[in-house]
Amino acid sequence: MTLEELKVTEEKKDWLKKCTNILLDSNNPNPFPKPPFATNYYNNPPNFCHGRDDYIYQISNEINDSINALQPKLIRIMGKQGIGKSTLICWCAQKLNEVYPTPIIYMETSGQPDDFNMRSLYRQITSKIEKTDFIDKLILNSIKTFVQTFADDKTLVKQLKNEFSDEEINNILKDPNYIEKKTHDVKFNEKLFELLTNNAIILKKSVPINLNYLLIFWKAHIQNPDVLDASNAFGGAGSFGGMNINTDNDASKYIDEIVELLRWSFEDKTTIIIIFDHLEAGVSQQKEEVFLNLFSLLLNLRQKKYMTLVLSGTLDAYVAFDEVLQEDQRLQLDNWAKTIALTNMNPNDIIEIVNRYLAKFWDIFDEKPSPRNSLFPFGINSIKYVYENHGQDLRKTLKQLYLLVEQYKKDKKVEYIDSFEKAFKIFRQRDDVLLSFIEKKELVAKLLDSRIKDTMRTEQVEKALCMFFDTLRDNSDYEFISDVKYKKSGGNKGPNIIIEFFGNESPDLARTFGIEVKISNNSKLISKEDIKKTYQILQDDSVDYINWITNTPLNLNITFEAPQGSKITIGRIDPLSDEELAYMSFMVYFKKLTGRTCQMEEIEFILNKIDLSPIKLKEKMMNLKALPSKTRDDQLGFRPIKSIEIGPELIRIEVEKFLKEKIDSNKKISYTSTIKSIRDALNLEPGDKRWNEDIWTITMDLTKDKCLKQTPKTIYF
Repeated sequence: MTLEELKVTEEKKDWLKKCTNILLDSNNPNPFPKPPFATNYYNNPPNFCHGRDDYIYQISNEINDSINALQPKLIRIMGKQGIGKSTLICWCAQKLNEVYPTPIIYMETSGQPDDFNMRSLYRQITSKIEKTDFIDKLILNSIKTFVQTFADDKTLVKQLKNEFSDEEINNILKDPNYIEKKTHDVKFNEKLFELLTNNAIILKKSVPINLNYLLIFWKAHIQNPDVLDASNAFGGAGSFGGMNINTDNDASKYIDEIVELLRWSFEDKTTIIIIFDHLEAGVSQQKEEVFLNLFSLLLNLRQKKYMTLVLSGTLDAYVAFDEVLQEDQRLQLDNWAKTIALTNMNPNDIIEIVNRYLAKFWDIFDEKPSPRNSLFPFGINSIKYVYENHGQDLRKTLKQLYLLVEQYKKDKKVEYIDSFEKAFKIFRQRDDVLLSFIEKKELVAKLLDSRIKDTMRTEQVEKALCMFFDTLRDNSDYEFISDVKYKKSGGNKGPNIIIEFFGNESPDLARTFGIEVKISNNSKLISKEDIKKTYQILQDDSVDYINWITNTPLNLNITFEAPQGSKITIGRIDPLSDEELAYMSFMVYFKKLTGRTCQMEEIEFILNKIDLSPIKLKEKMMNLKALPSKTRDDQLGFRPIKSIEIGPELIRIEVEKFLKEKIDSNKKISYTSTIKSIRDALNLEPGDKRWNEDIWTITMDLTKDKCLKQTPKTIYF
């Protein structure tokens, strides 16, 4: 071990000890958010939003424009669950609120139709404004603006000075803290109310808001034991009769009053943001009524001014929304809205997000881990594996990390997850044996580890293949497999694996299938000599059919010559694809990784993945054709190698090819036709809809700078 390696090892030991003392203390917080983790503007606002700069720019621009736009803005944000839609929206609103005083009306979409009308929205707006710090800003600024109006008007300034001294006026106009303190003084409030009441007729010319509404707003919110509270004021109770919201028209009128009050109080430098998050909740038994009511509400809000409306949901939610609407209704929304589709985050961005959570945790204890230990007790690849294994869902990834830390606390032990084997055992959520991208990559690397000799590597694969076929032979569904023979590598007495078919039925019907295995960690061609030797072995032992199982190409610049009438048939000659090599490795290391033996259905699945399906082999053995006496490599031909992985990277490549053909020749592309084309190109199973949302969001992402307009189901060029 080198000096540097010793240093790293000691550093890990020291950090592990520190982690044990701090991370395992049950009194200390968990570095990760507690599940169920969901961003909410009021209860759980985001601390940061990483890896979404382009989307932040687009959304912020729309909201900024609404400050000066008479017609409200409508933004549709779509993306998979857990991809970060809520975090993105709330972060944009939060950052804008630091520049402009902006009320954020954040609402979870409801599955009840009655929740989508003006009266309900009015209650939500007043309730949300009252429950946040924004109400204080609004009160103080409305008082300041009111006093400023008097100070700037020659006919009104005398009235102002009759109530307040020059020093008081100066403090009101310059010091919000002074106003906040004075609102607790009953006499101060009474003077404000009198100024408004006594000069109502004159003020109408210079104040562009309903003065009666302003007076009620003040009386309802300024803390004074002599006045009623906000719920009474806006409910029309007591002395606030006449403010009842009996109809949607009443509610609509007072929403206008709220907007005017906001604009006036903050010198026209504000807008109101209304967020309908988790649109998929509307896909209920009453979805038709829900979405029709939502559409009607949006259309009514389109008549308002200085607003930004945000709809956020999954692609399925928008598809359901569109299906409920008539074509002209969809067109109205499409012509109004800006659509933003969120694609999966880069795994490196997930590393940075996890790093931030951990850094925030260690800051509490004035600790700063070294860069190589910044993710401790997790490795970089472990985090990426968790993210991929949870369908690239950031929320589920953080939940998994939270639960693991809680388990560490319970067990009073921290385990450093720095290897694929540990990550596989701890993080893998799947019950099936379908491998993910990272699993394939890691399994290939494990099988081709340079520390393993090629002879040992090949022997491992041979033994695993024999074990799989032996297990099948004991099952009644595979009675046609009559024998499995294996011998260690070496010598010229036949292939190392020979599988006999139909021997139980009759010696005359018996067929033998040989498997020649050569797995190497270099890319050299398998030599002509090896191929000739294998061919000669097959002749001598009268094997009926042969497959080469190898990860390196065979040198096929050779003429194979077989005796007249020979039965010997050559099967597979092309090398394993990366995907097949991964499943071969999974077969070898299955018990070590999972801690159990492979079940029948799993064996069938894995053998099928490496093109050794016993059912298909059975058909071949029943219909053997003789090999011509002279067969050249160009006559043998090659099978097309399967794709290594269905995932965002491969989808993006296929979408780029698709768009290259379509953009210049088509006026538009639809959701349905795009999904079908890409699914066909990727050879996806008909019932597998997992990738549909990724296909469409990637398509929208790649066309956003090239198209005229995007809607949830159509892109126009």
